[in-house]
Amino acid sequence: MNQLCRLNTIPLAISLLLLAVNGCGSPSGPPKPSPAGYKTVTFPNGPVQFSVPESYSESSEPDDTVVITPGEDANITLRFNLHVLPGDLAEEFLKSQAEEKGLKLTPIGDKTTFSEGGTHSEGGRDYEMKFWQIAFGDSLVIMSAEMDKKHKGDQVVKDCLSEASKIIESMQKY
Repeated sequence: MNQLCRLNTIPLAISLLLLAVNGCGSPSGPPKPSPAGYKTVTFPNGPVQFSVPESYSESSEPDDTVVITPGEDANITLRFNLHVLPGDLAEEFLKSQAEEKGLKLTPIGDKTTFSEGGTHSEGGRDYEMKFWQIAFGDSLVIMSAEMDKKHKGDQVVKDCLSEASKIIESMQKY
């Protein structure tokens, strides 16, 4: 009998653990509307949204990465990955990453973020990269901008980068 009780409690324990990690119930409703001139983008793997200019194109990659571009020949691509962590681990993780890298945390609205740069080459082209890690609630968003180095001074690239703070500020759970 004891063996049977223990076997029956294992699925219950697993279910309780999953509820503690993932939460229970439905999200707080559908995505909220974006301001005029912007459209709402949602992540395929969690109830988080953000706003981008209406003219930007949106697509996704198989790993739930959201891809945003300001135009076909813009020479800049933004990518977003959402990670939902239990409790307040997103902010703790962000703080430890910033400390480890010697970077300063920056508040943007109710989010905390830091950014860093990098470079890479692919297909004979050189790219400059900018990365942001953004934490709010149980959400950690990794945002990156990949720019063709030859075109990083183009107005469309500058305009897209100037939208980064607005995009970050617009991130929210729904």
